[in-house]
Formats: sequence, structure tokens, C-alpha cells
Amino acid sequence: MSSSLAVKEPEKKPPPSSVRATIRSLVWSVYAPSFLLSVGQGILIPVLPGFAKEEMAVTIGLIGLVVAARHFGTMAFDVPAGILVGRLGLRKTMIAGVILFGISAIWAGLSPNFASLMAARLLAGASYALWSISRHSYIAAAVPVDVRGRALSVFGGISRIATILGPLMGGVLAEHVGIRFPFYAQAVVAVLTLIMVISTTRKMIEVKTAKSQHNILTELGSVVRRHRIDFATAGVAAVALQFLRAGREFMIPVWGGEIGLGKDQIGYIATASFAIDSMLFPIVGYAMDKWGRKSTGIPAFIVLGISMALIPLTGSFGGLLLIGMLAGLGNGLSSGFVLITGTDLAPKDRPGEFLGVWRLISDTGGASGPIAIGGIAQVLTLGMASMATAGIGVFGALILIFIVRETMERTSTNAGESGQNSK
Repeated sequence: MSSSLAVKEPEKKPPPSSVRATIRSLVWSVYAPSFLLSVGQGILIPVLPGFAKEEMAVTIGLIGLVVAARHFGTMAFDVPAGILVGRLGLRKTMIAGVILFGISAIWAGLSPNFASLMAARLLAGASYALWSISRHSYIAAAVPVDVRGRALSVFGGISRIATILGPLMGGVLAEHVGIRFPFYAQAVVAVLTLIMVISTTRKMIEVKTAKSQHNILTELGSVVRRHRIDFATAGVAAVALQFLRAGREFMIPVWGGEIGLGKDQIGYIATASFAIDSMLFPIVGYAMDKWGRKSTGIPAFIVLGISMALIPLTGSFGGLLLIGMLAGLGNGLSSGFVLITGTDLAPKDRPGEFLGVWRLISDTGGASGPIAIGGIAQVLTLGMASMATAGIGVFGALILIFIVRETMERTSTNAGESGQNSK
């Protein structure tokens, strides 16, 4: 009988993965230390703009540069961090990231001038790159596709719960103890995180990285060429989303200062905003696994854009609180979007290099956001800067609707495609 007439047996589908089992496996290696580090990062959200303005006497444009400095440090280290994951391993890279985070916090708290503060924030960005790329690479390898949205949304939700505590702590410490104390509190959190990482990752399974006969630059060039369409489409959407997120972290504290709110009040607004974030992560995770990543990404852009457009209309604590909560709703809808999209697209053979480039691209939004907003505010008005940020929300929604393909549909073939491309 001809082979063309042979009956093709149906492909065997892998059994559905257990969400609970996946989450349990990540509790101590990923979730818990990420929770602590997110608390530390959140501490400075309501404090940093005011610290730069009061202690360094800088203009609003330079405040934007201070806020963006961490993102520039992250961008500079995104690709090297991806390389180090393959060279040193996940555990060593994670530990290095946490140590540098603590050093940067102490450095910033002791900074006598603007240049020193900028250097400390650049180092904070480098530490975040080491931590996030190693963590991201591990998640890409350890989390099955069919539960990825829910597992990673839990991850994002936990981080957001942590940022509820961080801004609250930072605002209260700055207002009632001293403007530099939040930085020292951040260093304490780093020490606690380091202890947890060292004690809970001794038996961490390292990601197996495919051996390459090429040098680093050649391999990175190959990654960019193989995935250039993904970087040019989904990557642009990630840039726009990170721009909006950075815009929220810049606009709310700065506008709060403009209308005469105290640092503790700004901290309360940031806390409420992140509280809304955290409430949405289970719903968002389910929606992304059920209807695709774009099902929550598109409304996230719209809601975040609207919140930015409404900020100039507020003149009181209550008004800005409501806008902050609306921004939290928008950001909550985007919970895990950049992380999950990058994980969906990452090849199985060399995830570190791909994710390094992916984070480099997406982080340009976080870096450019505060600078662009601060520059517009310096030349025009803070209100016009907020409206321009709202326009990014419209742009991002249109990109997702008309240009970016649904990444969830591609995860089943991603491993096979990457294997073919690597030959």
C-alpha cells in the first residue's frame, strides 16, 4: 500500500499541566524573593522625584533623567545579563543582581550630589537586569505553555502586592523620619532577599543552554536576525507599554507635588494604585490563557491612556487618588504582558540571549518615558506632557489591534521553529 494512503495517526497532545503544581514549584525559587525585591523597588516610587528636587535642587527635566536612570542601567546590562546567564548560570546571576541592588541603594542614600545619585541609579538598573533576565530565563524553561498566563500572572500579582507595601513604607519614612531613610530601608530589603535566594536556590535546576560555535556578537546577531519581525512588532508594543508605566510613576508623584500634596499622601496614592493592580492578576491570567495575550493588552493601553489624560484635571488628593486607581486598573490589565509575550516568543535552545535583547528593546520605553515627559514639561507644561503620554496609549492599542500577532497561538510551534532556525 502506498504511503500516501496510510492512515495518519492523530498527534498525541501533552496532558494539561497543573497550575497548582507549577505555582508550588516556583514559590521559593521565584515568587518569594521577587516579592521582597519588589517591596524594595516600590519604596522609592513616591520618594525619588522629591528627593532629587529637594536634595539636589534639580529642574523637572532632570527629575525625569533621575527616574529614567535605572532604566538606562537596565538597558545597558540587558544583553550582557543574557550572556552571563549562559556563562555563569541562573543562581550566580541572581545572587549578583541582588548584591548590586543593595549596594546601589546605600550609594543613592549617601549621594551628596546629582552625579552621584545618577551613578547609583544606573547601578540599580544593572542589578535589575541581572535579576530579571535570570529569573525570566528560568520561568521560560520551567513553566508549561498551557498554564503560563496564570502562573506568570500570579508572579506579576505578587510583585504588585509587594509594591503596595513599598510606596507606603517609602512615603511614611520620607515624611516622618527623613528623605534618605527609604534608601537605607531598600538596602535592608536587599539583604533579606539575598539570604532567601542563597538558602532556597541551592538545588535550582539550571537552564540547559545550547552550545554555540560562534562568538557572542555573532550569536546575538543571529538572534536578532531570526526574530527581527517579533522585535519589530511585539517589541514596539512592549516599548509603548513600558513608556506608559514609567509615565505613571513619573506623573503621579510630580503632579502630586505640584498641587501641594505631602510625600505620605503621594505614597498613599501609589499604594492604592498598586492595590488595584494586584486585585486583577488572577482574572488577567485566566483571560490570557483563555482568549489570548491581546485580550487584556488592548484594554490596558486604553485605560492607561485615559488615566494619563485625566491627571491635569485633578487638583486635590481625592481627585489624584481616583486617577491613580484608574491607572492601577489599566496597569493591572497589562499584568505580565511583557513578561509573558517575551516568554512565548523565546526559543527553547537559547532563551537568555533572546530575552536579553527582548528586555533591551522593552526597557527603552521605561528609559525614554520619564525623559520625554520631563522634557515636554520643561518646554511646555506638565499638563501637555501628560496628554502626550496619553497619546502613547492610543498608539499602543492600535499596534496591538492591527500589527502584533497573538503570541499564544505560536507557543506550540516555537520550540520546533527555533530548533530549525538554529541549524
